[in-house]
Amino acid sequence: MGLDLPLELERVFIVEALLEAFEEDSEDRKATGDAVHIEEKKYSGSELDEIDASIDAGPCIECRYNETVVHVIARDPEWAFVFWDIRDEEMDELHASDAFSCLFLRVLKEPGYDGKASASFEVVVGDEDDHWYLHLPEEDRAYRVDLYARIGSKARLLAHSPTIRTPRALMADSLADLDPDAAELAALSGLASLEIVPAPEHHPSRILGGFDE
Repeated sequence: MGLDLPLELERVFIVEALLEAFEEDSEDRKATGDAVHIEEKKYSGSELDEIDASIDAGPCIECRYNETVVHVIARDPEWAFVFWDIRDEEMDELHASDAFSCLFLRVLKEPGYDGKASASFEVVVGDEDDHWYLHLPEEDRAYRVDLYARIGSKARLLAHSPTIRTPRALMADSLADLDPDAAELAALSGLASLEIVPAPEHHPSRILGGFDE
């Protein structure tokens, strides 16, 4: 970029100088209308063309496939996104039963091959619901979500999701716990200067009240 920077300049100021230089270079090319910018405009199309194409385009995927399924995706160390569907025939059968009261999700922590788990909690969902954000109690743990129907005093299993694992909130409790290569990269990134506060051990949530001890 042809920048004249002092050798002792801190990394953050170098990055800032590079970003400003790239922005100025882009503005200069647009102002002068050079050949490169003309070629970019010729092949990229106009903004109006992009808007018209998005209006005329059909939907990419179906909203639902009329099958009984439940899936869960870990969004971050504390939250997961759950979405599900129930076949029309199966839902009609449930509604036809006078004993049917509700649908609910059962979240299993560290589920085993025998179906047992170290802990679980339940979240009641509406008949019209098809997705939910769940607050999970622990990071770096395996979870599975089962979809149930409450029929009288019994719970009928409709579907269960694949097991997922929540990510860790931090690479390690301290930089000293990292292996030498990872510690070197962390030092270069400036991670030590961020003063990251560890997450509390327990997360207060209305959902967590149903956890079995």
